[in-house]
Amino acid sequence: MIRSLFTGLAYLLLTVSLAASDWPLGTFEVRNTAGFVQEGDVRRTIEVDRNAGTAEIAGTEGDGLSVKIGGTRIHLFRIENGLASIEWDASGTNLLHGVDIQALLGKETPQNVPGWGARLAWPGAGSVQMVLLPLRQNAYTGFLISRPAGRIVVRQMEFRKVSGPSNRPGSTGSADRRRADISG
Repeated sequence: MIRSLFTGLAYLLLTVSLAASDWPLGTFEVRNTAGFVQEGDVRRTIEVDRNAGTAEIAGTEGDGLSVKIGGTRIHLFRIENGLASIEWDASGTNLLHGVDIQALLGKETPQNVPGWGARLAWPGAGSVQMVLLPLRQNAYTGFLISRPAGRIVVRQMEFRKVSGPSNRPGSTGSADRRRADISG
């Protein structure tokens, strides 16, 4: 009886905490989508890594986010004033600009676009600032910004929600059979 009560209470707390989040949580595919290195006034584009990784994003106390990538857990804290508090110079690059993110979310002001971030020790880059901003209901954009040896290095990441059950009908068999099932 007591065990059932505790199980029910745990389920209720988990359900309430997940329902309280307005932003997507769960498993995401992560890709580096753009980046640059700036030395003085000269910028050069960073070659984009086409490989995809996986990230788990969960809510934390205090309206933060916990991001687990490659076995490493990163705790990001809510940024006061959201997008309005974040600066990066994306001019002349393929990186998203602040107005792009604001438009994708349909927000009137940058203060209405939430953001999460933290300063971290990153292997091979030293101290970096990591920022995560929502793009849509099922996606985030992220930035890693570092300043090693007088240079500025900015990497943009995209987090897309992994969706759909793995046991869909027609998910086994040859590609030709799956194509026939879809078209026929």
